[in-house]
Amino acid sequence: MIPRIVDVSENGRFISKQRGFITIKQGDESIGEVPLDDIGVLMISAFGATCTKDALVSLAERGAITVLCGAKGMPSALVLPVNANYEAALRTRLQSQASLPLKKRLWQSIISAKLMHQSEVLKYFKKDEKANQIRTYARQVQSGDPQNREASGARLYWKALFGDDFSRHPDGDWPNSLLNYGYAILRACAARAICSAGLNPIFGVHHENSTNHFPLADDIMEPYRPLIDYYVKQITLSGENKINSGTKQKITAFLWADLDFNGETTPFYLAMERLSFSLVSSFKAKQPQIEIAELRLQKDDKS
Repeated sequence: MIPRIVDVSENGRFISKQRGFITIKQGDESIGEVPLDDIGVLMISAFGATCTKDALVSLAERGAITVLCGAKGMPSALVLPVNANYEAALRTRLQSQASLPLKKRLWQSIISAKLMHQSEVLKYFKKDEKANQIRTYARQVQSGDPQNREASGARLYWKALFGDDFSRHPDGDWPNSLLNYGYAILRACAARAICSAGLNPIFGVHHENSTNHFPLADDIMEPYRPLIDYYVKQITLSGENKINSGTKQKITAFLWADLDFNGETTPFYLAMERLSFSLVSSFKAKQPQIEIAELRLQKDDKS
């Protein structure tokens, strides 16, 4: 079963647990309820919403992630499960002891896959020239990406996808706000997969920041960012020009996207888990064994 994303975006909502359900109320009025076992991500984006500790604990016990957003709608904190895997302590030690050459080679694989996926997105929207250039960059990525092919690709990619006037910035004009929202969901999915694999999100492969407690989530979401971009582009082509409940619902369709593992079809959320468990294998073997699914936009995802 694909885990559900529950987004609480209206002020004044009260979130609690009753029996095996998360319930949402506005004053004395019941807005709705969702089975705890169905929830993968609870996203609280309303500034004036409240949530009981019992609800947060019950979700964490089931492996769900709660995302707390700040005033601008950007994630400020994640509530993560700490006992999602029986080997968590051992795997955390393996993470912390991973060598720099291993982490650089893992990052090489991540960035190469990201660039290939960006190329696929541009190819879908008939931007073949730029798609081919980015595909060339993907093949040139070296261990640790010292030549910063990721940035070279980005300079081509964003202009080709959204136009010459577009600039990717969290506080930028539309559709930046929708990209922000999609990436927030993607990051939560990455954190959930990391915890399921018994890894600790604080030990990143590439990302490091003294104020960032989820660098590994930021690492493993990178290859799948272009999947969010694809859905955002589709939404903008339909004439939407602001973020609302409708566009939020459309963007979360990426959870159902079919990806490809060497000819084997797998949904996105399982591909993210497979990526996380492949990191465990890499840390144990002390060599890259990373598994990243490929986008299938040209085949059957022309929604």
